Amino acid sequence: MKFARFTLPAKVASYVWLIGLALIVLFPIAWLTLSVFKDSNSIVGDPFSLPTSFSLDNIVAAWEQGDFGRRYLNSAIITVVSVTGILIFEGAAAYAFARLKFKGMVILFAVFVAGQLVPSQVIVLPSALQISAMGLSDTLVSLMLQYLSWAPFAILFLRAAFLAVPKELEEAARIDGAGLFTILWRIILPMTRSAFATVGTIYALWIWNDFLFPLVYLQSADNFTVPLGLAQFQGSYTTYWGYLVGAIFVAVWPPLLVYGLLNRQLQDRLSFAGSKG
Repeated sequence: MKFARFTLPAKVASYVWLIGLALIVLFPIAWLTLSVFKDSNSIVGDPFSLPTSFSLDNIVAAWEQGDFGRRYLNSAIITVVSVTGILIFEGAAAYAFARLKFKGMVILFAVFVAGQLVPSQVIVLPSALQISAMGLSDTLVSLMLQYLSWAPFAILFLRAAFLAVPKELEEAARIDGAGLFTILWRIILPMTRSAFATVGTIYALWIWNDFLFPLVYLQSADNFTVPLGLAQFQGSYTTYWGYLVGAIFVAVWPPLLVYGLLNRQLQDRLSFAGSKG
């Protein structure tokens, strides 16, 4: 049902409801952004006052004391390698399910669909034991392998994108003598790049913000990611609110900016994929 067909009271109620939800979401971000420019006494004593100056001392101190340079580097390496691997391997699997016919395909695809229904928390202990048996405990590689193996959503999403590409284009390319890799590179990938960008963004945000798996897999402070560094920072500076707010600001805003820039594309692509099988 289109919004234009709503009655005037329904439209007003909808706008009031949406504005209320927006304020609930935006208020903590606005408070954090303003509080980062205040000292600890002002944050605790008068938390809702406006800053009297715009000093970056809290951000600089949090960056240095929390060693966020190393934390960002670790998170960036894990995220880039994991997302790249997901796009390559899960993309290949999705194309196979969308276009190729092979024995046991239905059963194998059902396994991936079932994997989407299993919470990631369920596999933490078994996967940690397996990583330990492989001698990869407390390494960045352990997290990369975990994220690469836990991407059923990417297969389902990219399969829907491949199914939306007309088969006639591939058949015409084969008649012209194009091979499988040429078809993938020249036809399929250009027509599905927005789907790959959407999957990459979703997984990048999840991996960057993930706290559970790094908490279980990593023990050395040198290997900590941004969320782990933030948790450690909070434990070390529970009374100095200026540093703590600065650390939260440093950890929260980069993912928010990425999502804000790609929000429209994500919404459009997700709504499109939802209509495809």
